[in-house]
Amino acid sequence: MGHETGYEGTENVGKWVPENSATNVEAQVVAYAIGRYLQMSRLVVPSAYHQGNGAMLEKFRAFMQNAVEKNKWRIINRDNLLAALARNPQTMLGVVTMDIRNEEVASLVDAARNTINSAHPVAQFIRADGARPSPTAMMSFAGVKTRDGKTPVNTELLLAREFSQIMVLDILCGQWDRWSGGNVEATWSKEGELHFIARDNGGAALSSSTQVSKYLQIVSRFDRAQIERVRALEQALAADPDGTAKSLKMWTKPKALQGRIRALLAHVEAMRARYGDAQVFF
Repeated sequence: MGHETGYEGTENVGKWVPENSATNVEAQVVAYAIGRYLQMSRLVVPSAYHQGNGAMLEKFRAFMQNAVEKNKWRIINRDNLLAALARNPQTMLGVVTMDIRNEEVASLVDAARNTINSAHPVAQFIRADGARPSPTAMMSFAGVKTRDGKTPVNTELLLAREFSQIMVLDILCGQWDRWSGGNVEATWSKEGELHFIARDNGGAALSSSTQVSKYLQIVSRFDRAQIERVRALEQALAADPDGTAKSLKMWTKPKALQGRIRALLAHVEAMRARYGDAQVFF
């Protein structure tokens, strides 16, 4: 649930979303900050904290009051937000996310089991025991078309590397909502180049590591440069945990993040020992 934003008389440029059961505002912002640290920000929707107030908040309140919802969880979200506004009608913390064209890659998701569709080629490409993606063979995704009806494409290698990078980001952020439907998405350039995009990153628990083992079963082939940046992040957190967390826009203590990093790096080393670098890295 959110409110579209933009300058008066212009197209919407993004969306403001307050804290709710489906969106952890901190996690959404931190995902982008970590993405920038890992030099993969092109794959992560820009997000920033924004304190809603004044006319914008009044418009959001009216929108919530008039919202007719049928889904149980959306009804709960609406009622909780209205209750929060009643307690403090002047201000509400939220997150602003940039509006980026996107389409769901539904074929990569097994929503019934809340996990990746292991039969999808990309799911196999990001596994050390799976086929290696081709640097020349082109790939498209069913249902993903540009606004003028064209089918964007890119190489198997590039798309597999991008999705592996997003899986690493999900591990670091404690993501739990990637597979529920609608959150595995692709975008495209004006030249028709297909790319993955991590847009909805707020379904995460920065203080928890409960999802790590699930993700370690999904991804075991990595971008070597990204893993080296994860190592650098581990070192930065060890040297100055609070300062590094602040630079990542975190107010949650980074202990759980450090634990998730250690689990990921241990997994990478175990996969290297089992399969060798040629299979573990793209």
